[in-house]
Amino acid sequence: MRAVPWKVRHTIECMSTTHVLAVTGTVLFREKLAMPPGGVVTVKLVDTAGEVLAATSVDAENGPTEFTLQADPADVADPRRLLLWARLRSDAGVWGTTELVPVADDSTEILVTRIDTS
Repeated sequence: MRAVPWKVRHTIECMSTTHVLAVTGTVLFREKLAMPPGGVVTVKLVDTAGEVLAATSVDAENGPTEFTLQADPADVADPRRLLLWARLRSDAGVWGTTELVPVADDSTEILVTRIDTS
């Protein structure tokens, strides 16, 4: 199975009278297995100091799992230095990022890898 890059972009969107920084992407893993029901993908948007700016959890799918994070631009000192962390937890195991991944406008590639929990 070929790794598919995250589809990550950050834009300013208008929600009512409030502007938000939106980061969207896709979490994927390389192993060939059917994901059992009940799996959860958790994604966090952090700055370089490790401050969590936004987080979400979504149901894991049998393949790439899409997510959207929204943060207040006032909390973001430099949008070019945002980082992502991801974890997929299911009855089949745990996968995650081994290091923080920089957010890019169009070509951020990320792959969660199996984490030994024993």
